[in-house]
Amino acid sequence: MRPLAAMITANIKMNVRNRTALFWNLAFPAIFILIFGVVFDRDFGVNVSVGLAGETSPFRQAVETALRDTDAFSVETGETAAELEALEEGERNIVLIFAPAPGEAPPAVELAYDETGGPNAQIAIGAVRQLLLDVAGGEPPVAITTRGIRAEAISFIEFFVPGILAMSLMNSGVIGFSTAFVTYRERGILRRIKVTPFPLWGFILARVLSQLIVAVAQALILVGLAALVFGLRPSGNPLLILGVLIVGALTFLALGFAIAAIARTTETAASYANLVTFPMLFLSGVFFSVESAPGWLQPVTRLLPLSYLVDALRRPMTQGAGLGQIWRDLLILLATFGVAMAFAIRFFRWDATE
Repeated sequence: MRPLAAMITANIKMNVRNRTALFWNLAFPAIFILIFGVVFDRDFGVNVSVGLAGETSPFRQAVETALRDTDAFSVETGETAAELEALEEGERNIVLIFAPAPGEAPPAVELAYDETGGPNAQIAIGAVRQLLLDVAGGEPPVAITTRGIRAEAISFIEFFVPGILAMSLMNSGVIGFSTAFVTYRERGILRRIKVTPFPLWGFILARVLSQLIVAVAQALILVGLAALVFGLRPSGNPLLILGVLIVGALTFLALGFAIAAIARTTETAASYANLVTFPMLFLSGVFFSVESAPGWLQPVTRLLPLSYLVDALRRPMTQGAGLGQIWRDLLILLATFGVAMAFAIRFFRWDATE
């Protein structure tokens, strides 16, 4: 164990002394958080999302038409329970629940709203209430009751930081690990370790563990920075979030190891790594929600492992989700880890001349 611990310590020191790697894996994501947080961490309030549920009636149809004809509103329809759940998760600003119509009179309407919306919620309530009265046409007036529901208030920085953490883990594992290992091969370091008493599996394990420690430490530093500057307070279980960070780091370290297995030169490894990471950077929900992507593109995003890491980090950090809500994401990440490691072990070369 002592040689393994010494090798892990040596690898950590090399990572800390590598200024280029520190910039791209730590300083670069930190700059992203600071710039995007300052620019976008505000509520512009340009659109009110309204959910419609309850009984169908001519009055409800008229209200839906009026809402859709107004640019300030976006309208969704569904079952009452589903729409209220969407309100609790912050996906709706207001939900209108229509009662059965009593003859010719407009039916009673229950207006559920987000209590955490502050002044914007009151503005939205006033606008929707006035629209209901206008559609009802005066006499007899429509009966409107309001119900406040405490929804998850998610700021931009809360949405953004989990994506940046995932991006940092991906870059550290895929780009950093693959290029480092190919460099060791080119310089003959792996060949020289072969003739020492220290086993090759021990060298690989030490490299993986040291990279894992550095990657998790970088993620914790980024979370601390967002907490210090923007008041970020992750709502989920810290141990679960830490576990997700570890699983994500291992997954992308395995992908980096797989690239190192087939790349003959450092330049080739960097090219392969960029080929893998670049699509994931923009198609995995790091900077915007995957749900906002075009319908034809969404199935593609579900093929990218980074999208599962982003989801597994974002849901506990912003919604307080537990293991029961993200176990599928973790299972897919672990499956990716297993496939990548099997590929790397099968094709890995210890010597550049092989």
